[in-house]
Amino acid sequence: MKWSILLGVVAACGGGQRAQVANEQERFDCRERLISYTKNVAGYETGVQMDCGEAGPRIKRWRSDPKGQRQEDSRAMTPGEFDKVWAQVDGTGWPNLHDCANGTLEKRDPIYQWDIKDDQNKASFSCQTHEVPYPYYDLTTPLDLAANQGRKQLGDDEPSDVKALDKGKPQ
Repeated sequence: MKWSILLGVVAACGGGQRAQVANEQERFDCRERLISYTKNVAGYETGVQMDCGEAGPRIKRWRSDPKGQRQEDSRAMTPGEFDKVWAQVDGTGWPNLHDCANGTLEKRDPIYQWDIKDDQNKASFSCQTHEVPYPYYDLTTPLDLAANQGRKQLGDDEPSDVKALDKGKPQ
C-alpha cells in the first residue's frame, strides 16, 4: 500500500514536469511581429510593446513624465501567450486601419499612436480621443491585460507636489 501511494506521488510530479517541458518547447514562428502603442497627454507618455524579434516573445510597458524620467519593465511571454494576444490584435484587421475619424479630437485629449507589423504588413496610425473607440480599443486592451498580468502598478501615479499638499507642506 505504501508503494502505491509513493508511485502515485511520483507520477503526479512527473506529469507536471512534462507539462512544463511541453510548454517551454512550444514551436514558435516570430514572423517579425511587433505591436506597440503610446498614449501622450500633456507631456506624459505611457506605452506597451509586444514583440518577438529581439529577445523572443516578450512584452514591455513604460511611462515617462515631461522631465524625461522613464520607468519601464518587461517580461518574457510563452509562445502560446504571445500567439493568443496576437490573434486578438490580428482580428481587428489592423493592416486596413488608418488614423481614426471617430475620436473626440479635442486639444486636451490624449493622442494614441499605434505601430504594428509582421512579415507581410506594416501600419502606423493615431487617434486623438478621450476614450479609445472601436476597433482601436481592441488593440490596446489585450496588450494592457498582458502587460499588467501579475504585476504591480508601474511607478507612482501621484506627483510629488501633490503629495506635499496632502501632507500640508507649502509648495
